Amino acid sequence: MLNTETKKQHLMSRSARWGANSFAARLRHLSAACTTMLVLACTGDESLQQKDEQRNLFFVGQDLGAIRDYVGSDCCAVADGGTAYVGLYNVLSADSDFGGLGLTVDGTPTDLEGSWGSGPVNAHKTATEFGFEHLAIGLFIGNNDEPGALEALVRGEHDDKVEQLAKLFGSVRGQVFLRIGYEFDGAWNTGYENTENYKAAWQRIVGIIRQQGATNVQFVWQSSSAPIDDAIEGKREDISDWYPGDDYVDWMALSWFIDGDEELAVELAHSVPNARTLADEVLAFARAHGKPVMIAEAAPQGFDIDELTTSHHSPLWDGDPNTNTQELSAHELWEAWFAPFFRYVHANDDVIDAIAYISCDWEAQPMWGPPYESGYWGDTRVSANPEIASRWNEAISSWRDAKE
Repeated sequence: MLNTETKKQHLMSRSARWGANSFAARLRHLSAACTTMLVLACTGDESLQQKDEQRNLFFVGQDLGAIRDYVGSDCCAVADGGTAYVGLYNVLSADSDFGGLGLTVDGTPTDLEGSWGSGPVNAHKTATEFGFEHLAIGLFIGNNDEPGALEALVRGEHDDKVEQLAKLFGSVRGQVFLRIGYEFDGAWNTGYENTENYKAAWQRIVGIIRQQGATNVQFVWQSSSAPIDDAIEGKREDISDWYPGDDYVDWMALSWFIDGDEELAVELAHSVPNARTLADEVLAFARAHGKPVMIAEAAPQGFDIDELTTSHHSPLWDGDPNTNTQELSAHELWEAWFAPFFRYVHANDDVIDAIAYISCDWEAQPMWGPPYESGYWGDTRVSANPEIASRWNEAISSWRDAKE
C-alpha cells in the first residue's frame, strides 16, 4: 500500500508535469504533451450538411516540434488543424516568450518559441505555418506559478491579457477551440479546487472574448477524466461543480491516456474508477446538456511505438516508471490501446465529434524523460512504426467516414 508521503511525492511530480514550479512545466502538455487531433461540430441553426462538414476534423499537436515531425514524416493522415498551449498571465511578457501566444504586445507575429523542456510553443505559428484551417488552444489560468492569479482574474485584473489573447483569433481561417482552464478537476491544477472562482473566471473570459467580436471561437470545458487524480485525492468528484453553464460552454471534453478498461494494479486504501467510467461520466453530462464532446488529449501512456514495448508508468497506478518492460508486436500494441480507443469513439459517435491524439517522443523531452518525475510516457509517435502508421490511417479514415 502506498503511504501518504508517496502520494505527496507523486502529486508534486504531477504538479511539475503540469507546471507547479514554472510556466515551463505548466505548458507541458504541452497538459501533458505532443500530437493532437480534433474534430469539429457546428452550433447554431446551420444545416445538417454544413454541420457534417465541420465534424471529424483531425488536428495535430501539441508542440511545434511534434507537429513538424508528424507533418514532415509524410506518413499519416493529413491534419486539418493544430493544437497549442498558452499561459494567459504571460501573454504580454517578452521575457516569458509571450506565454506561447506568438504575438508581441502590439499584436505583431513573433518568431519566439517558448521552450520549457516539452517542445517549442507558438500558437500563431501553429495556426499559420502548416496551412491548417483550425486551431485548438489549451489555456492555462491556474495559480501554480502565480499565487492568487485566478482570483485576480475574477476581479478583472487580467482583462488586458484576455483582450491580447483575442488578437490571435483573426489569424485563424477556421474555428478556434479554446479549452479554458483545461483539466479543471486535476489535482495538479492549483486554484481550480475553488470551483466558484473557476466558474467566475471562465465566464469573465468568455464575456471579454465575445465583446472583442471574435465569432470563430468554440469554448471547450475539459475534465481530466483521470483515474490517477482519484488515486491522488482519495475521492471521486462531481464534475458538475465546475460547470460554468450552458450559455458559456460550446463543447465538453476529456483526456484519455490509460486504456479505458485497465484497472488499478497497486494497493490503495480506497477504490479508483477506471478511465472508461470517468469518460462515460463526461459523455452522460454532455448528452444531458446537448453538447458535443472532444477527446482533447489522448495518447497511449506507457507505450513506446518505436521500440514496441510497454512499461509501468506510475507508482500510483501500476508500479515504478519505466519498469516491468515487455516487448510487443505492432499488432499487439495496436490491440492494447488503439483498437479499444477507436471502438469507444465509434460506440459513442452520437456525441464524440472531436478527438485529440498526442504523437511525440516523450522520452526525448526533458520534462518527460528520465528520471521520470512526471511518470513514464514513452514514445507515442504513430509515424515511428509502419504498421501502426498504416492502421492509424485506416482508423482515421473509417472514423471520418462514419458520419458522412
